[in-house]
Amino acid sequence: MRPLNALDELYRLVASFIRSKRTAACVNTACSASGVGLLSVSSELCSRLGACHIIMCNSGVHRCTLSVTVEQATILARSHGLPPRYIMQATDVMRKQGARVQNTAKNLGVRDRTPQSAPRLYKLCEPPPPAGEE
Repeated sequence: MRPLNALDELYRLVASFIRSKRTAACVNTACSASGVGLLSVSSELCSRLGACHIIMCNSGVHRCTLSVTVEQATILARSHGLPPRYIMQATDVMRKQGARVQNTAKNLGVRDRTPQSAPRLYKLCEPPPPAGEE
């Protein structure tokens, strides 16, 4: 985790992750399918704005648990003094022993349980469009 100070910079990074297309060059990078780069930057942006962030996925196994793992490591670094060189190690331990393992065990063979109201909930959390763009 690197320190990101300006809200404008965070917003620009989120926008670039959203615009980026998955290409062969993106495999195993921050723009890959897992979206871990987007998760950490959007989480930081929401924290700085005092907002919540909602991550929706089909079964709770992938993006949601990945987000929890990344958020746990960020809290350890930000609030409890975990040195930056240990963030990846802590994330790896939590990934192998934490919420992801429990959620995976609970959701094996379970079909999509995302409520039909989830897209509506997402729309409620979106900022209003700029004036004149409605």
